[in-house]
Amino acid sequence: MDIFSKKKRSEIMSAVKSKDTKMEIAFRKDLWKNGLRYRKNSAKYFGKPDIVFKKYRTVIFLDSCFWHGCKKHGTLPATRRDFWEKKISRNKERDEEVNLYYKKIYWKVFRLWEHDIEKNLDKIMAKITDFLNNKKNETEIKLQIDSRKCAKRHVIAIIEKNGKCYVGSDWCHNPQKVCPRLPGEDYSKCKTICKQDGHAELDAIKNAKGDTKAV
Repeated sequence: MDIFSKKKRSEIMSAVKSKDTKMEIAFRKDLWKNGLRYRKNSAKYFGKPDIVFKKYRTVIFLDSCFWHGCKKHGTLPATRRDFWEKKISRNKERDEEVNLYYKKIYWKVFRLWEHDIEKNLDKIMAKITDFLNNKKNETEIKLQIDSRKCAKRHVIAIIEKNGKCYVGSDWCHNPQKVCPRLPGEDYSKCKTICKQDGHAELDAIKNAKGDTKAV
């Protein structure tokens, strides 16, 4: 049984902040201290990330243990339990949808639990800083292909130059049922098996280097 009355419980829940919590403020201060500049709570980005590094195609979500259903600390109020179970369950589903969205557009997502930020902020900050520093030094992102099927394969290449990303794409011009070239191999099989001089991957890279579409 809830130790608070319905009225008191309602007052408590309505007082819970959705942004600019102590956790978020402490985290942002540490980012700033480490020389990292960002956008916060921008509605222009899907899921309204807590932190956005547009230059590095990276978003960060700071997940409250209560609102995002932490298995360790996510306790539900005793009153209106069905309501809160559905509410938190939907929040978790939404988190997965947001993660998938950014994965599809080749953005990096960091999801950080409230309890981890409170206990391991230095470790988390070091991980994020190392990742972003590595992104600064990248000159090219390797092609990301979902499967080895070649038929009607639409290949996308993302090239990073001077902190900006460019996308190029092309279709495989002589598709096979299964691509004979294994990941990491050169393109010699394209000529001997597929009977073509080039390859959709090479054309996609070339198009991206030609700045066909900046993102």
